[in-house]
Formats: sequence, C-alpha cells, structure tokens
Amino acid sequence: MKKVLFLTSELQRPIGGLYRFASELLPAWRNKTIEGCDYEPFVLSMRDSSAPLGDLKITKDFPKLKLDNMKLYEAVRGGVKCYFIENNSTREEQIELHKRLWNDYRIKSMKSAFDPFYQKLNSYWIAVEKIALQLHKELNFAVVDAQDWLAFPAGFNCKKELGIPLVCRFHSGEFGRSLGKPDLEGAPVTIEAAALQEADHIQGVSVHEAKFEIYNLLPLKQEISKDLKQYKSEIWWEEQLKKNDDYERFLLFESEDLELITSVASGITNGINLEEWEKMDVDRINFGKIVLKKLMPNQNKIILFIGRADWRKGIDVLIEAFAELNDEKTGLIIASSFDDETYKKYHSKIINLNIEKNTLLYNGWLAEDLKKSLFTACVVLALPSLYEPFGLVTLEGLAADLACENNGRTGPVVVVGDTGGMHEIIKNGVNGFKVPMNGFDLKPDYLSKILKIALDDEKLRKKISNGGARRVKQKYFDWNYIVDKIFEEYNHAIENYEQWHGIKHLESIYKEVKM
Repeated sequence: MKKVLFLTSELQRPIGGLYRFASELLPAWRNKTIEGCDYEPFVLSMRDSSAPLGDLKITKDFPKLKLDNMKLYEAVRGGVKCYFIENNSTREEQIELHKRLWNDYRIKSMKSAFDPFYQKLNSYWIAVEKIALQLHKELNFAVVDAQDWLAFPAGFNCKKELGIPLVCRFHSGEFGRSLGKPDLEGAPVTIEAAALQEADHIQGVSVHEAKFEIYNLLPLKQEISKDLKQYKSEIWWEEQLKKNDDYERFLLFESEDLELITSVASGITNGINLEEWEKMDVDRINFGKIVLKKLMPNQNKIILFIGRADWRKGIDVLIEAFAELNDEKTGLIIASSFDDETYKKYHSKIINLNIEKNTLLYNGWLAEDLKKSLFTACVVLALPSLYEPFGLVTLEGLAADLACENNGRTGPVVVVGDTGGMHEIIKNGVNGFKVPMNGFDLKPDYLSKILKIALDDEKLRKKISNGGARRVKQKYFDWNYIVDKIFEEYNHAIENYEQWHGIKHLESIYKEVKM
C-alpha cells in the first residue's frame, strides 16, 4: 500500500474548514484502507504552541527519529493516528528558508517575514522537510498531498528532496479572499502561483474554485517560470509549457455536474456526513422551533444566518436586505462569535436601519445538536457570501431539508451568493436560490427580493425543500466517493511526475543522446 504524506496546518483544534475537511475525509479513507485500497494516509500537521495540548501526546512511534529541538506529538483524528510537529526555528533558519523559497520558486517572503503566524508556518515547513526526509527511508512515501498555501511550501520542498509527486489542494485562494485585489508582493499569492508550477496535480474544492484559481494565477505562474527558465534545464521548461497548455485546456472544459477531472487539474466537491441528520426526529425539529419562538416571540417566520463574523460572509448585505423587506412579522437572527468591535458595528447598523425589534445578534458558538435543530426550524437559511470556494454550511442547509423531508416537514430555503461552488450546487427554484452577483458585488435589493419570494410562496418552499434533500444525497457529497476521486488525482500526479522525472523519461533522453 502506497503512503501519502498528507500535509495540513490546521488539525489540532476543531476550528476551520481545513480541520473539518481532514476530520471528515479520514474516516472514509480509513475504511478504504481496511478494504485494501492503493493509498494510505500519513498525516503530518502543525502543533499550535499557543493552544493547550488537549489530546496531543508525545509519540513513541519513531525512536530513531532525530528531532533535535523539535517535538512530535500524536493524536487521533477521524479514526486515523495523526502527527503534529512543534518547532521553533531560529531566525537564521527562517532567513535561509526565505532565500530558498525565492531562488527555487520565486516566493516573496519579505513583507510577511516578521508576521508571527508566518514565522510559525516557516517553522512548520522547515520541520516537515526534516522529518519527512528521515521517515521516507522507512515509509517510502509515494505522493505528497498539501492543503492550501499554508502547507504548499512544505510540499514543494518535500517533492524536491524526496523525489516524489505533489498534489496541491486549494480550499480557498488569495484572489478570492481579497475579493479580487491580492497583494502581489505578499507571500500567499506568490505561493499559490508557485503551486501551479510545482504541483503534479492541482485540485479545487469545486469546479468553479479550481477554474477561478487557475485562471487568476496562471499569468503569475507563467511569469515565475519565465524568470526561472535561465536557471533550469530544457526539460523543466518543456514541462512548464506543457502545464500551461494543460491548464488552459482545463479552463475550456465544462463539467457535466459537480466534478471535472483532467490529468493536471480537477474540481471535486467536499462532502458531508448525513448520518446524524438522518437520525433527526420531529421532536428535535420542534425543539428548534421552540427556541426560535423564545428568541423572537412576535415573529412568525425566521431568517437565520450562522457563520463566521467575516465581512466576506455578507452580513452587511443581509442586514440591509432585511431592512428593505420591511416585514415586522419576519425575524432575522445572525448567530456568530463576535469580537466587541464587530458586534458594536452590526448593532449600530441595525439601530440605524430601525430593525432592532425583529433582528437579533446572537453572540457565541452554537452546540452542534442545537445548530441542527435551528437549521431545520428556520424558514430561510441566508448565506450571502461574497466569496465562498465551496460552502460547507450550504450543504448543512440542504441536509436540514433532508431531515425535514424525512419527518414530513418543509425544510429551509437556502439562499446564497452566486459565487464559487454555490454556482454549481444551488439551482434557483429547485433546491434553493442564488443571488446574482457582479464579480464580488452582491446587491441588497436583489437579496431582498429573493428573501421575499422564499418567505411568501409556501408551495415553492415545499418544492425547494424536496429538491434540497435530493441534492445533498447525491454521490458527489459522499466521502467514500470523494476518496476514490482523490485516489484518481494521485494516479494522475504519479503519471505526470513519471513523464518528466521518472526512469522511463531519463532512459528516453539517454537513447536520444546516444543516437
């Protein structure tokens, strides 16, 4: 069985999309491993020294490993033992890393060099390479799988030093996070551009996300490759030209539904575990309705937002759109974890728009069971993000439809911005609504009109609830299916690597030279 060096920076604490992706992917991967699949994960993550250890403990699995000043912990995530590196690299080591990242990949570290988080990432990248080099002798890694720019540089260096192929997975990108205005002198975007140069296969967490990243990053990648050409071999340059052509072909192709896989790039959705949703009964749905009624006793219908208090989640637009509704019998609940400044900002906005009587800011994270009950109890789940590569909460909204349909109830209408994976997952009037957008601009009046349609048309809500339930049960969101597709990516990466770096390619060059 081939070992996959799976690199992710966020797995210690149950926070964020990277944690959720790995913790939900790994159980399905573990089952495939038991069944005798071709690939087995070896997860190497980052220990956050600012957080409590929790369930992490020093591992004793590799007694011959030379750790020097590093520490290697272990803990189980998704039924799989994972390893966590703690490393405090010296300033000299980081400067040397920055030089190497620039010389080899044209990654610009100067603006981020003194940022504490970037320094933590530097220490992680340095440690990953040191540990992987030693473990490779024992475990014989077949491929590296790196998650987001936070782990890509470690993947670049492991590919180079271990001589194995690399998969880079985009969970989000700097062009989207900056709403189209990235700092081209910053580390994140230059790392992402370098990924198109260094990876043997690129994946986005939706077809739209994959195409969005490749379209925006390809010109930067081409600039990097041209700049490095003088220091590289002719074979390397031929490989880069071929990649450019293959990326452009990927941008040309359309998906039949929710996935697109080519030799060099792919768009594959994330998944959702439906088991707990399918266990929900009428009592739990009714409990959610009771909670909403206690929170807003004078409102008959509730629009619910649950998510991070990030301006890119569209909270400002949602508040303005709700004010335009001018419907005192409908309530808006915005549930998030706010800092004081952000809470005051939204509270002031609500007061100024004169909607404080039917708008509630709930400050604090919700327990998972309560969140599920609230999802099934609201009439509209509003998620008007300005940028959303995939949208796990959207899937949860569709899962709430499934739970309601299983109990003879009507689930929520999921309303999203027409961005990223939402463009593909949601079909207007079929399983939810997408608010039209111009680039990253979402107009409150468009959102308000869609909210009104969803609130007023009970027959349509029933149709959409049924459509949402059917959508979320499709194979594309089944982690077992997704794991198989990831294995396809590994196969493509290995084939691509062998084409340019393998023995057969070297033998063909040798024959040409002899002739």
